[in-house]
Amino acid sequence: MPPRVTVVVPVLNEERWLPATLESLRAQLFQDFELVVVDNGSTDRTPEIAMRWADRVLREEKRGAVHAMHRGFAEAAGELVVTADADTLYPPRWLGKMVRALTQPGTVAAYGPMGFRESPPPVRAMQAAGYTLLAWGSRAFGVPLAGAANLGINKDAYFQVGGYPPLASLASPDFRLLMRLSRLGRVRFVPTMVCWTSGRRFHQGGLKSWLKALALWWDVASGRDKILAEEYWGDGES
Repeated sequence: MPPRVTVVVPVLNEERWLPATLESLRAQLFQDFELVVVDNGSTDRTPEIAMRWADRVLREEKRGAVHAMHRGFAEAAGELVVTADADTLYPPRWLGKMVRALTQPGTVAAYGPMGFRESPPPVRAMQAAGYTLLAWGSRAFGVPLAGAANLGINKDAYFQVGGYPPLASLASPDFRLLMRLSRLGRVRFVPTMVCWTSGRRFHQGGLKSWLKALALWWDVASGRDKILAEEYWGDGES
């Protein structure tokens, strides 16, 4: 009998971060899941590293994280698909909380807060609390403040709304995908379902990165849909 849950990790040249991420996923207390890594054209040792932990390692030639994640959804054996980032650490109870949220009646998706893995534990906790406050505020404007590092979706619902491909050209496809999914059922925010992702982009970009993120949020909240993935990320990656 196939597992009910598939965890999908898109990767591109993540040999530095990937081992700790996959190790944290394999250490989950909830164990009835398959782990699928989708390589998006790595030129380092990422695929070789992935094979140590993953049940399957796929290769997606079309560049872009959204295309790698979509390949994961298409190949997933589970009816619930959870996406994880290659540079993120997952506490042992994280996946169990995700599955409990996704199996609540009428639920089509679930997401949770994040903090930066580079920060000391007290600071990370404050970052997750701040994320939670922002997430509740964002929901008041109809925008789920979700990221693919901490996201779970009912696979049938995902395909029913078209998945990531129609949103590939726009920045923040995660926000937009959950807004579409909310038309089918409940999209849950779970404050205790925390993970610790890398803050490298924000640390490198400083204030400019935070201002860009705010502009992106407004682009979604206002329905302008003008900011393209290539423009936002600079290298065309989303």
